[in-house]
Amino acid sequence: MERSVRNVFGFLVAAVVLAAGTALLSAHDDAPETFEPPFASLDELRFLESGDPLKDWNPDRTWRSTDGRQLRATLQEVAGDAAVLRLENGKTAAVPLERLDEEDRRFVAEWQEISMFFDPGYRPGRNIANTVEAGIRDGAFAKEGRVHETRHFRFECDEALNAEVVRDFSRLFEATYLAVERNPLALAIAEPPAGKFRVRLFSREPDYLAAGGQEDAAGVYLINERTMLVPLSSLGLEPGTRGFRKTRAFDPRTLIHETTHALTHQWLNRVPMWFIEGFAEYVAAIPYRDGVMDFDRVAEGLLGQAERKFGGDPARFALLGPEGLVATGALEFMGREEPAEEPLLLSPVEKFQIEVVKNGESQSPDSEGTSMARNDRNPSTAPGDAEAEETSADPGLPSRGSRDRGPVVVRRYISSMLLVNHFLESGRAGALREYLFAHLHFEWDRNRYLNDYERTYREHRRAVAAQVSEFNEAIDRFNTGIKEYNAAAERFNRNGTGAVPEVPAEPVVPAALEVPEILANPRSPSDLSRADFRARAAERHLSLPPALTLPQPE
Repeated sequence: MERSVRNVFGFLVAAVVLAAGTALLSAHDDAPETFEPPFASLDELRFLESGDPLKDWNPDRTWRSTDGRQLRATLQEVAGDAAVLRLENGKTAAVPLERLDEEDRRFVAEWQEISMFFDPGYRPGRNIANTVEAGIRDGAFAKEGRVHETRHFRFECDEALNAEVVRDFSRLFEATYLAVERNPLALAIAEPPAGKFRVRLFSREPDYLAAGGQEDAAGVYLINERTMLVPLSSLGLEPGTRGFRKTRAFDPRTLIHETTHALTHQWLNRVPMWFIEGFAEYVAAIPYRDGVMDFDRVAEGLLGQAERKFGGDPARFALLGPEGLVATGALEFMGREEPAEEPLLLSPVEKFQIEVVKNGESQSPDSEGTSMARNDRNPSTAPGDAEAEETSADPGLPSRGSRDRGPVVVRRYISSMLLVNHFLESGRAGALREYLFAHLHFEWDRNRYLNDYERTYREHRRAVAAQVSEFNEAIDRFNTGIKEYNAAAERFNRNGTGAVPEVPAEPVVPAALEVPEILANPRSPSDLSRADFRARAAERHLSLPPALTLPQPE
């Protein structure tokens, strides 16, 4: 009996991948490059418990070595590969990090990151007097009274300053440094890139504007350049026979305000504007004279600041309500249009399933032999995070022009100053500190989450591509086998000799890869929204007063 073997057609195209995807997003938008995500080197905050960094990263603790010994001491700094500890007897010891157990090494790593923003070793102390007066810096310009240095600052002017002004400015800068350092919020002092904070003073308005100053600001702090710009006219100085001198209108508060911004540089663009400007106004309002910040007269200073801003009559403008104030965006605070925040949308990723398309068959999901979870949406391009665009210069005190937006901005400045004072004077600095830390934690968590999402997404796509490639190779081998089978079948049918070939087994479509949880159930737009977070943070941490009032000195 004649035997025959049927020819078998092979498959044509092999694998098609269909699934829902998402756009890859950056955790931060167009922020200045100096503002990297906080705690960038940490993948977790193991010691976070209360939310108050002074408690959670208190450097006074019992330390343990790798050989089990214990030592009660206070971490003061990290010098190279050693932790500098202050012992109970007052002496210090540098302990190599490798000699500390794993938990203590982790504590040191977190403490270092936290210390960029807070001073975990802060101890209350408000008396600031007799600040060190720095001498005039040696050099060619110093002889003309134009370039000067103190312990922490370098200030230069395009014209000579007389000796009295140099002495007073030297004391003023250092007193402001101490006022911020000893404030109960325990904010860390920023690290200036060149070792000292830079101040540029201008005798001519056009030069001030050309350097980056603003017409409606008595001074600015340039974030990217990390430089304060202040025109001498806003300070009440005038030319004299031996350099610029003070007049009766001399007022150092603008300089103190901008200095506070420089000292707290790491906080700019990271917390709401009401605190950034309110804190700078608060420090500037503390009565200052001859190197002394008089904290006993804070109420008098706040009232004087308001009177000065409101043209001598603070009753002209009603203060803002605290709830509306803390909800104000950065641009709106400065009297500019605040764009609505576009939601940061992460679409869930569905399973990527291979579809096999046989010769002549439709590619519809209902084709015979097809097993797939299909979604025809292309990876969606999620909108960018349209958080309010931050400014690169502090608009300072809007008392020099800007008639349209000046009054309302002044109200925000003074109201913010009083709100900061409310927390400090009511003994609730800890609540405000927790509120500030919550903003850092949100940015850290948000950045980490989006990085994890992007990394996981890429890894999942690579795994799917590898699965597709492997299955395509299997189909190529199958098609080659079919060709060889058909050739053998033809020879067998023609000659009736040889072994009957076996039909190659069709490759099995692999099961869809499991979608990682972070891709299958991403966080909601609200969880990733900075505006929504600000509202939650204020409600959780700040028990706001129903209204703000100007303090009345006793």
